[in-house]
Amino acid sequence: MKPKITVIAPVYNVEEYLEKSVSSILEQTLKDIEVILVDDGSSDASGAIIDDFAAKDNRVIGLHQVNAGAAAARNTGIKRAQGKYLYFLDPDDWLEKTMLQKMYDFAEEHQLQLTITGFVNEYYEKEKAFSVKNVMSKRIFATQNDFRLHAHEYLNNTFLAVPWNKLYKTSYLKNHHLEFPQVKWDDLHFNMEVIRNIERVGVLDIAEYHFFRSRPGSETTKVFNEKLFANRIQQFKHILAVYDDWKISDNIILMYVYNYYALRMIQLTQEIADNNMHISKKKSYVKKILSDPLTQSAFKKGKSNKGLIGVFMIPYRLRMVTTVLAIGKVISFVKAHFSVLFYRARIHVQKSKE
Repeated sequence: MKPKITVIAPVYNVEEYLEKSVSSILEQTLKDIEVILVDDGSSDASGAIIDDFAAKDNRVIGLHQVNAGAAAARNTGIKRAQGKYLYFLDPDDWLEKTMLQKMYDFAEEHQLQLTITGFVNEYYEKEKAFSVKNVMSKRIFATQNDFRLHAHEYLNNTFLAVPWNKLYKTSYLKNHHLEFPQVKWDDLHFNMEVIRNIERVGVLDIAEYHFFRSRPGSETTKVFNEKLFANRIQQFKHILAVYDDWKISDNIILMYVYNYYALRMIQLTQEIADNNMHISKKKSYVKKILSDPLTQSAFKKGKSNKGLIGVFMIPYRLRMVTTVLAIGKVISFVKAHFSVLFYRARIHVQKSKE
């Protein structure tokens, strides 16, 4: 008999977290699982830890490959998977013991191709640990059109982007030849292709996955990646292509879709404002971002052009470079000195429908 679920984890230099992460899988109340751990060329003890788990538990398959990135490692796992459903774990996070059983039962009861759950963001900022839960109401989308008309509700709050809060029906992925692409933010690109032709989707109102957003000992980098803007454009054009394929023309839906991109541009300009580069270079970058036609469309069409938030967005729509940089500095200050307030407020903004 094939296992009910295959768990796939791409592993690269996470020796400090790997044992807790894998143990949280092996201790699941759902025992009929297959666990594929793909060592993606780790230079630390991660590979040895994988081999130790495989030697002790026959449900664990340890694979080793030359470093090729998380996407390639996940694809290696997909090719070997035997389970009825696939679950993708990040190897520095962990699950509560009943998560896979609840997802499996929910998927089986409603014959789902895709199951989505909530999660808990784990933060460690300024020597203080805190958690922020992110959960949505239970829903069943029994037709393709029903999900397409509501997918935007899950776009801006991480629910749609990541793979680790989802259970995928293996036959659906393999019949559609779906793999993780070799691009920046491959998980969102992958999930956009997953939902392109999806018919039966369910949202389960639990939050039993613990996602490390920031770790003890980690520091926020001040190095700005100049490719991020191009990567964001590529990502959002993929989203728009799927909505175009769906022939979605409803202005309310598209308002939320464009808001997704507007908020990413705010984040990007905030990172520039917080960087140590010369002010002239900051202004040049921000001017380029604000002048881009896609950015302008996002701030004009996105839901952020309404109410008090809309007032806040005026400098972005009017391309007021100096003001936008000042706003970025304020956001960075609040994030650094009032972390709990900042992250809780961000969840509220992302989930707000007002």
